[in-house]
Amino acid sequence: MIRNLLLWTAGCLLTAFAVSSCESDDVDYGPISAAIAIDVDDVTPSSAKVKLVTEQENVASYMIVKPTPISDFEYAAHDAIDRLAFVEERGEMAEAPFEQTLSGLMPKVEYLFAVVGFDASGQRVTAPTFARFTTAFASSLVEARFDESADGTLIFTGKITPNAYTVSYRYIFDSDHNEATAAELLTLLEAGGSEVKTDKGVKELKLTKADKKGVTLAVLSYDDAGRPGELTSTFVSTDDMVSVIVDGKETKLARATEGVDIFEGKVAVPAKGEFTIDINKVAYGFAPYSGNGGVGKVENVMSAIPYYYGKDLADSRIHEVKKAVGRMAEMLVGGNKFWTNISAEAQLLVRVDLTYADGKPRYYLELVTAEDPNLVLEQNFDLFVWGGDYTLGKSKGGGTSPIADDNKSAAVLDGTEEGNKGGATYTDVFPDDWSTPGAVDETENSIASEAYLSNRDVAGWEIAHVAEQAGTIRMNKSSSKHQYSGWVMTPKLAKLSGATDISVEFDMCRFGDNADDIHVTIVGAGTYTAATVNPNGGAAQQVAAAGQDFVITPDLCAGQSNAVVNKPWTHVKLSVSGATAETRIKIDASKGSNSTKNRMLLDNIKITK
Repeated sequence: MIRNLLLWTAGCLLTAFAVSSCESDDVDYGPISAAIAIDVDDVTPSSAKVKLVTEQENVASYMIVKPTPISDFEYAAHDAIDRLAFVEERGEMAEAPFEQTLSGLMPKVEYLFAVVGFDASGQRVTAPTFARFTTAFASSLVEARFDESADGTLIFTGKITPNAYTVSYRYIFDSDHNEATAAELLTLLEAGGSEVKTDKGVKELKLTKADKKGVTLAVLSYDDAGRPGELTSTFVSTDDMVSVIVDGKETKLARATEGVDIFEGKVAVPAKGEFTIDINKVAYGFAPYSGNGGVGKVENVMSAIPYYYGKDLADSRIHEVKKAVGRMAEMLVGGNKFWTNISAEAQLLVRVDLTYADGKPRYYLELVTAEDPNLVLEQNFDLFVWGGDYTLGKSKGGGTSPIADDNKSAAVLDGTEEGNKGGATYTDVFPDDWSTPGAVDETENSIASEAYLSNRDVAGWEIAHVAEQAGTIRMNKSSSKHQYSGWVMTPKLAKLSGATDISVEFDMCRFGDNADDIHVTIVGAGTYTAATVNPNGGAAQQVAAAGQDFVITPDLCAGQSNAVVNKPWTHVKLSVSGATAETRIKIDASKGSNSTKNRMLLDNIKITK
């Protein structure tokens, strides 16, 4: 039942809509001495029972506006003068008491009902009162499943359960329309014909199939006036199917390995747009704050790195990502559309993983770029999404989205967990102090899980004592509780063939006003021949380089105080002669006098030949 009560006291009109409000105006309503309650009950697809109730005996008649689509007059947006004019223009008189079932309504439409009360002399004694309600509609719940019989045949069963407003329905239950879209199914059911069946009441269905692995059950319900209601459908298959839906166009993904429920494919995407992923014809998006959910400039407010602060800063270091990974959620229960925010149309590698034990699908997105034959290795830490953004500075907060349970470590995380909006300050890290297997004494350290390393795209790297911050990897931390000094070492440069000259580039940002040396060491074959450094974002400087150890001194990359907003990044480019497929590059912040002086962020590692 819907009740709408209007009281007039001390010049203030109190109206109970969906949300209560209080208004006052200068309209002269005359001697207002009564109030009206509107009860709307027994709402069907074509009718509603309306009852007017007042506690004042002087209300003898009403001027009513019978149910009118709210689209004709959105009364909540109008003042009292317009509301009264609406009733006077469209109203008709009715005697008190008033209780009628008003018919001729359309299903699934939001209506308003309006009234003004009069006394026996014809004097208006109430202010205009409004109520809103939505008519019901015919719909049916559809369910389907399959079982395999002893002889190997597939037995598909279905069930149709109509709601109280469904008098009859049309349906199909077959394998011939598995590829049909919702619009095509609706057209088919409306047209009827030999392949469409008609029935009423609860219906149990059964099909036995030997050759087809999927069945579609689609139902179009009809109300007591013979009007179509809602189309409901379901698809059940013995074999999972995954598709990407971009602007209504479907691109099916294929299994990368036969028998393994991991699907992938390349999909054409617009420069700026959205898309969803269908899993067995159910639309999915990305779960809130689980990965960034797209590629390009991160501006989506549900991404794990929403730039709540940086987007308002003219010279902020904007997060541009080429990769994203996270959990998926059905669009009807919290999923968010995937997004692209890039400079031009592109191809996107989409991978959907259905193998996780918790039953929640995972997504992986990667922007497809032209192959560079000279690229040996690239790591932009796009998949590092938790923790704060230190570069924004203390005054801007740097809040992003670490996951909810900050007691967890990289040893038990898979890297796709959902985060919280604004959950981090500018110095927060998450997960804290982790290493890869074999890099440190594993009895005293948090060793990251295989799933976490894979979902951060650092499988094969050797890493010690690092933490995650938004879009970067952090080395070293100091606190009253513990200190640690870390390093990262690339995988072997397997793309090289024979002794090769290479360039090693990366960006770094230092913490604190005092700083110590950072070492960049060649592990295996190779010798430094030259170096170029842009100290703190400044002009490039040539720096002498020889041997296998290059030292980045505080003069080349100074520490930054917490207060600095948009902290500068130092770009380092090193020339190496004679590198081989066994060569590795180690960026080491563990050799300084203590971890306080070697705190740093590392980003955009790129090795080319």
